[in-house]
Formats: sequence, structure tokens, C-alpha cells
Amino acid sequence: MRKETHELAFAGILGALAVVLLCLGGVVPLATYAAPILASATLLAAREECRPSCAWSCYAASAALGLLLSPDKEAALLYAFLGYYPLLKPRLDMLRPRVLRVGAKLLLAVAAVGAMYALALFVLRLDAIAREFAQTAPALLWATAALGVATFFVYDLLLTRLASLYRSKRKPRR
Repeated sequence: MRKETHELAFAGILGALAVVLLCLGGVVPLATYAAPILASATLLAAREECRPSCAWSCYAASAALGLLLSPDKEAALLYAFLGYYPLLKPRLDMLRPRVLRVGAKLLLAVAAVGAMYALALFVLRLDAIAREFAQTAPALLWATAALGVATFFVYDLLLTRLASLYRSKRKPRR
């Protein structure tokens, strides 16, 4: 009972931290992509310390609150569509042919971001994003998409290293 209460409280604190990081993305103009990455990195600790159901609940609650409270809706949507990646990463890392593993990660990233922008443009009708896309040259949009994929893979590598660092710091000392 005590361990479950500890996990629930820890996941709640991490969820609140994720929402705060998402809200800070609206304060700093260039943090549209950095805020969701930092917010989803909080799920790394939830993945390591809590049951999977508790970690997924932490993600769901922080994504819902981020969508409601964050002034930068694009960052909140990015977190809602791709913020769960630290929870899914161990399963993807178990795929054995390296080409299959990289392809699955690439497909996940492209599909999630594509679905997010399709929702933002066609369902939610966020006109600011539509105007921004209309005013930008197609080559620059493709370069931005390529940089987004590159950023995703750097984030993947960062998560691997942060997880090993977290585990080494959490080991009991002799």
C-alpha cells in the first residue's frame, strides 16, 4: 500500500512538472519544440519508478492539462501526440533488426506529427498555423520537417543516455 501511494504521488508531481514545462513553452517564443521534449523527459522518471499504468496515467493527465492550460497550443498538441515516447521507447528498442527499429521509430514520429498537424489544420482550424504554412516556402517546410526528424533521433539518443544515467544514480551504494 505504501509503495503504491508513493508511486501515485511521484507520478502526480512529475505530471505537474510536465504541465509547468509545457506552459513555459508559451512564455519563450522559441520553445515550441523544446517544451514538449522537456515535458516528456519527465516521464522517464515515471517509467523507471512507477508501474506502467501509473506512468501512462501521468502522461494522460499531463497531456490533458497541457492542452487546457498551455498558451502555446502547438507545443501542447505536440506533447499530446508524441509525449508518450519515453514510455514506448523500451518496446521499440527490443526490435532486433536495426533497420526495423529505426524504421518503426521514424514511422511513429512522422505519423504522430502528421496527425497532429492534420488535426490542428483541418479539425481545430488553427488559422495561425495555416497562415504560417502558407507564407513559408515549400523547401523551407521540407527542411523544417527533416530537422524535426533529426531532432527526434537526437532526443531518442538523449533518452537512452538519460535512462542509463538515472539507473546508475538510483543504484543502492555499498
